[in-house]
Amino acid sequence: MRRIGLLFITFIVNLIIIKLVLAKVTGFCSNCHTMHNSQDGQAVVRFGGWDSNNGQQTGSISNEPQESLLISNCIGCHTNAVDGKTILIIGPTGGESRVPIVYNSSVEPNYSEESTASGDSNALAGGNFYWVEHNGDEYGHNVISHADGTLTEAPGRNQGCTNSCHFSLYSWRFPWPNSEGKGCESCHTPAHHKGGTLTPIADEEDGWYRFLARRHAQGPDSSNRNVKGLEDNDWQQTVSSTDHNEYWDTWTYGCDNAGISRFCAACHGNFHSTRYGPWVNGGFKSGPGGGWHTAPWLRHPAGIFLPAFGESSKYNTDGSGSEGITGPYNPIAPVSRQNIDDYSTPSSTVAVGSDGDMVSCLSCHRAHGSPYPDMLRWNYNGMIAGGGQGCAEGKGCFICHTQKDE
Repeated sequence: MRRIGLLFITFIVNLIIIKLVLAKVTGFCSNCHTMHNSQDGQAVVRFGGWDSNNGQQTGSISNEPQESLLISNCIGCHTNAVDGKTILIIGPTGGESRVPIVYNSSVEPNYSEESTASGDSNALAGGNFYWVEHNGDEYGHNVISHADGTLTEAPGRNQGCTNSCHFSLYSWRFPWPNSEGKGCESCHTPAHHKGGTLTPIADEEDGWYRFLARRHAQGPDSSNRNVKGLEDNDWQQTVSSTDHNEYWDTWTYGCDNAGISRFCAACHGNFHSTRYGPWVNGGFKSGPGGGWHTAPWLRHPAGIFLPAFGESSKYNTDGSGSEGITGPYNPIAPVSRQNIDDYSTPSSTVAVGSDGDMVSCLSCHRAHGSPYPDMLRWNYNGMIAGGGQGCAEGKGCFICHTQKDE
């Protein structure tokens, strides 16, 4: 009987471990790595992206060595060169790897503006670099081709005390200690084979949330520039109020803040609401009812909580209800969580007030790219206040500004 009990416990533990392992990179090592960049007398490194029909890299053969003995670079490994699918299965049967695609180089992926979506061609949570390549520089972060034709540095860029900002994602940062990479590595610090933890929140032991780690944060401290969060298992290819990423944020700026808005503020600090330093964005009002997080704002606030009063306290409703009563989480205008460590699964509940959920940079923008200028999640030019009807009613800006579309 005791042996049966031990076997049962072992079985349950193995199930937990298997579930955690599935969230990591899996499959044959040769799906992604080469020992000598040589096979049958030819180099194997290519940069053209995957052929979704056969799971092979496309493009001309290269003798250029890659870090970690990879068979391609970041862009090549996360590019679909053939169709609009945004998750690919590569490798032989029994050793497959799932690859999230962030650049469909030839076929436009589907971009849904509905709160519920599914389909194998749906753009993932960060959007897609397709639009910056085909529509222009203002449609995304450009890590795939030429330098920006208009801007010479990140919009809202400030050096400040972090000295961590890129002039361009296209080029390396110099001099040292800022020469820490370009392109994807401007934001991501790859750690695909981290050991992982027994908690659902991706943190240091998991290589941080989406590998968003180090070097890229606002504030004087360099030891805590990382992001943690709850990762959706299909990168939001399917999405709903209960099927989505959970992002961490906090409005207590300083060394203990490693939230998603602070991360973005490393390169876009002048666009960020802040409580210290030279990056003035307003958000302070003296007198009765004033204080931090009150109007007037110089720019749209980011990294602040949804207020417990006013139209924004009625998030994702038609605006006719009581203040402080929200609708369900809407992944088109996502909020971030202050108490992320309390989450084990995605939640449809949205809380308001100083301890509640927050507006972050990702509430309005896609991190990689979108079909709309400035990487916005929706067509900003289609947001017409006072319309009272039409396709934009209750969508886009009006998810938070619930009474402006009346």
